[in-house]
Amino acid sequence: MNTGAILTALMLGVWLTALAAWIVSSLYRRRMLALMGSAPPPDASHVAEAPETQAMPERSHVPVRADRRASRRAHWRHLAVLSGLSLLIGVTQSVLALLFIYGGDLLSPGRALTLGLVYAWPMALTWGLMRRWSWWRTLLAIAIYLLAMLMLVTWRSVSPRPLTESFAWLGGLVLIPVTITLLIGASGRIRAVAPYLLPIFLLLAGSSVIALQLMVLGVNDPPRWLVVLVETAGAWPAIVLLALAPWLLLAWPAWAIARALARAYRDKRFSDLWYLLAAYWLVVLVATALPALQGVGLAALTQLLPWLWIPLAGWGLRGWLAPRNAPPTLLVLRVFQQDATVQALFDRVVERWRLSGNTVLIAGTDLLSRTLDPDDLFTFLNGRLATRFIASDAQVADRLRSFDLAPDPDGRYRVNECYCFDSTWKAALAALVQQTDVVLMDLRGFHAGKLGCRHELGVLASASHLQRVVLLHDGSTERAVAEADVADAPSGRFVWVRTLGEVVEALHAQ
Repeated sequence: MNTGAILTALMLGVWLTALAAWIVSSLYRRRMLALMGSAPPPDASHVAEAPETQAMPERSHVPVRADRRASRRAHWRHLAVLSGLSLLIGVTQSVLALLFIYGGDLLSPGRALTLGLVYAWPMALTWGLMRRWSWWRTLLAIAIYLLAMLMLVTWRSVSPRPLTESFAWLGGLVLIPVTITLLIGASGRIRAVAPYLLPIFLLLAGSSVIALQLMVLGVNDPPRWLVVLVETAGAWPAIVLLALAPWLLLAWPAWAIARALARAYRDKRFSDLWYLLAAYWLVVLVATALPALQGVGLAALTQLLPWLWIPLAGWGLRGWLAPRNAPPTLLVLRVFQQDATVQALFDRVVERWRLSGNTVLIAGTDLLSRTLDPDDLFTFLNGRLATRFIASDAQVADRLRSFDLAPDPDGRYRVNECYCFDSTWKAALAALVQQTDVVLMDLRGFHAGKLGCRHELGVLASASHLQRVVLLHDGSTERAVAEADVADAPSGRFVWVRTLGEVVEALHAQ
């Protein structure tokens, strides 16, 4: 089998995905900014279907306090599951490799376990996904894991091998997968978009490579139409046309895949984290199987079978991963146009919170790389992003009723957003506060001219049911202005903190 063609299709699909994701995310951001700063159209019937007489929802549940110990248990439970799943995939892959690629006479428990630990290196990538590490930190974790495996392989090797040879073998295992995951996930601009576009462009790139391969096979006896095409258009234009022609046939199936993906996410068939886990492991297993295709043929495809553990584990562990307690609801407010700092806050705090409670917020462009899901993405690509926006105060209630507050199959809760025009965000804020148990407000960069934040502080100060509002500040925060805006609030409602570690403790304080 032509592994070079398969690798070409894989890398071409990844590059096309990265390029398309960059373009789509830029257009999404631009469209969001335009809608947020505009007024709703006079006839807003196409924006939302809620009746104009809907009343604002009253508080629908008794206050729920966050349980710090329950959150920690959920975190370690999830980390243990993902780590164990990586080990299971790695050991299964090693057994299949020893049976069908290296020769069944090499199979032994010790060798299978050693090779399985090596193949389980994406465990470090999984830790980075779950804990929202930066890519530099994730790469460091992968390097440390591989260094430990290098020591293990050297110790367990039957016949001593040069250290450089073992290092080259380990590097070959991770080079292609890490390159691909970096291309589709390293940039914050495309991280939320690229993984969901990847299946589409892998399909299109594969069709282009197959078309060119067929043309190469027939080069000694080309059909008459191909000769005419080359004579008329020239060699390179003909090659480009032949490479892109299958896209016309596959455009509808590719779009159908995209819509099915969005529908499956909306129906809670998978979570965002487990989708990324499945995508990255598939890349790893394909990259491992490619070198063996030339030598053992279709038997190398047995290396893809361990991927099935992911959907099986997701289905079988739903009950064990399900939250044990009632979920509190966290409202996140922030100073806009502080993208890097609020993204770090989301990674360190909100991602942990999602293991034990719901998160609601008013949508903005600063968190697109963290909150954009396939349903949002394909709604935008369908040209219907405006339908997500609240066009009048009366439609706020309908939007809140549509929130997805049930946990995903992996036990994590989703982030729900209100998309607001400039004229409707205040009504949305008032409704969100009514449904909230605890509030986190990032006031880094706050000053007296931030009138929107000052309005939010006033609403939080006057809300009768709120027990705790955590305010994150730093040296750039005009704290005296904020304290004056909340002077009439009950004593002890507002808790001022300076570090992200203090935020976590304050949100879970009893």
